[in-house]
Amino acid sequence: MKKTVLVLMIALMGTIMTNAQPQRHHGSPEQMVQQRVERLAKVLDLTEEQQAEVTKIYTTEMESMAKERPAHPGQGQKPDDETMKAQHEKMTAQHEATDAKIEALLTPEQAAKFAELKQHNGERGHDKKHRDPRPEGQRPDRGKGCCNGCDCKSTDKK
Repeated sequence: MKKTVLVLMIALMGTIMTNAQPQRHHGSPEQMVQQRVERLAKVLDLTEEQQAEVTKIYTTEMESMAKERPAHPGQGQKPDDETMKAQHEKMTAQHEATDAKIEALLTPEQAAKFAELKQHNGERGHDKKHRDPRPEGQRPDRGKGCCNGCDCKSTDKK
């Protein structure tokens, strides 16, 4: 009886702790667009006209992505790998088209900063993908790449 009560209390505490963690909320699509435009305006020093055009471009992208996003098949079900790969490729192409439209609005100096920003964001995504979860003292030598089994040739990781 004591063991059952103890197990139930541990399960209850685990559930409470999981629910107590803050949930990520990115806001509405309009808020997300506004945040993206504000960040670009700050980094690239965009004019008011450029900000208005970038807002239109990002809004159009969000709307088209929302239309093309498939409905979730159901709880516990996941699309097959081919479907997910096709969706990923389609989204990547759409992001590249959006970036090209934005680059067309920018001055050469702004375009250079934009390219640098895109590269930095790509590297940051790579770091997240290949992060070694072990504490710093327990990590192997990273001379051959950023993590075990990775052939990305990124040796300048922290």
